[in-house]
Amino acid sequence: MKSVMFLSLILILSMGILMAGGIVTNTNQSAAYMRTLNRNASVNLDAVYYNPAGLASLNDGLHLSLNNQSIWQTKTVTNTYLYLKGEGEFVGKVSAPVFPNIYAAFKTGKLAVSAGFEPIGGGGSANFEKGLPSFEMPISDLVPGLASQGASAYDLDVAFEGSSIYYGFQGNVSYKVSDLLSVGVGGRYVMASNKYIGHLKSIGVVFPDALAANFGGNPVPAPMFFTYAAGQYTAGATSASNAASGLQPLIDGGGGTLTLDQAQAAGFLDATQVAQLQGGLTAAGLNPADYPTIAATQAAYNGVAASATASAAGMTAKATLLSDQEVDVTQKASGFAPIISVFVSPMEGLDIALRYEGLTKLELENEAAADKQALVGFDANGNPVYQFPDGAKTRADMPAMLGLGVSYKIGNALRTEFGLNYYMNSGVDWNGREANVDNGYEVGLAVEYCLSEKLKASLGFLNSNSGAKPEYQTDLSYSLKSNAIGLGIAYAISPNLLVNIGGINTFYIEDSRDDQHNLGGSGTIVPFTEKYLTKTFGFAVGIDYSF
Repeated sequence: MKSVMFLSLILILSMGILMAGGIVTNTNQSAAYMRTLNRNASVNLDAVYYNPAGLASLNDGLHLSLNNQSIWQTKTVTNTYLYLKGEGEFVGKVSAPVFPNIYAAFKTGKLAVSAGFEPIGGGGSANFEKGLPSFEMPISDLVPGLASQGASAYDLDVAFEGSSIYYGFQGNVSYKVSDLLSVGVGGRYVMASNKYIGHLKSIGVVFPDALAANFGGNPVPAPMFFTYAAGQYTAGATSASNAASGLQPLIDGGGGTLTLDQAQAAGFLDATQVAQLQGGLTAAGLNPADYPTIAATQAAYNGVAASATASAAGMTAKATLLSDQEVDVTQKASGFAPIISVFVSPMEGLDIALRYEGLTKLELENEAAADKQALVGFDANGNPVYQFPDGAKTRADMPAMLGLGVSYKIGNALRTEFGLNYYMNSGVDWNGREANVDNGYEVGLAVEYCLSEKLKASLGFLNSNSGAKPEYQTDLSYSLKSNAIGLGIAYAISPNLLVNIGGINTFYIEDSRDDQHNLGGSGTIVPFTEKYLTKTFGFAVGIDYSF
């Protein structure tokens, strides 16, 4: 029943706070980005991330940049599954009030060395107070599954909270080959950490008052109901086994081929015993006429006993799976990506930058207490199976990407910039989910205007398509096409001190998928439609200082 209760939420968290970027990669890495959305041709200090080769154009000296973004996101999933209570709407709140970006560069002559720290993936915490449809659908199946007992509704207490952060530590060396060309080489070390805390408690089923009274209340706790059912099956198995054992002396004496009537006529059984044996078969759903001999009757009762024993085990397993459960899991991984960049200034006012980041291989490893690993079932030997077994490893790579930026100044007051990011999703390992994505891209345009010698205002636009196919989308991890608007100002307090202030609003395009659910594992297929929507807003402040 809980096989999908706590499915892997790695992607929903690692992508959850993204305002710009690929499925798992953040590109909103400075306050200047928040006001323009296009910084791939930057020649300011955020070029440590966006255009390392361009750092060779800085003035000689030491340069520092401190930025923080505050981001809020709402994720809404609406599911039309027939048996979900309410309107089938599930809302998750994602927040990242602190999202820092720190950069430093030292330039001397034609050489620049730089370092940066950025949340390259994730960066926020998510709170799903009602869980998600995939958590609740198996519970809702209890009502139609127990309809013959009069079940009319279900109840549960479910919640999930998680945080994810992929810290990026970047270093670069940049060199100005000529006035036309600069190059940069470097790399980024990524440390990933996910934390999941959740619970699924107080699962109950509403029965008629008369039945509920047998269990001490309404709604009836599901574990109590299935424990009672297991006891009934166990009693039935014992009774059937005793009936079969009671016939063994007669079979040992050579009477196995006798019919029940013949055994009664010979005095081996009385009329009451024959009636009980036949009645027991009828109660088990069998036709006594199909088992005319003593041996056949014994075999039938042995079969009933085996079936009832298996059913009792199944009921016990359901009672265990529907009992209160908590999850407390930490996942950690680390990886490295090389970075190569080229910066070209072919003419006055025109800058062209190209950046390549290699694949970052990440293998997350679970750390969880024995009783908080998310029990999802039992194997053929009765051993527990967990969603987050301690020590298990999961691949969650960050794809290679190619960034292009073109900046052009029109006179002394106006600058425009075109940006393109291309994400090579086809090269990652996401434990099979990579088969459901194409390569993704972002394309945008920014305009910056000098209102005075000290003040600049900017407006940016960004169109994003992460490459997610319809087969990729689930309530646990979906990725939507979007358009974003960023705006803000840059103000030079002094020749050495620059302040950037920016805000962004992202407009996502709602997506949906049609799917089917196996009703309680019975083989009955019930169709449903699921819709996905996200809303994101954020703002940032950054300070650049040159010594």
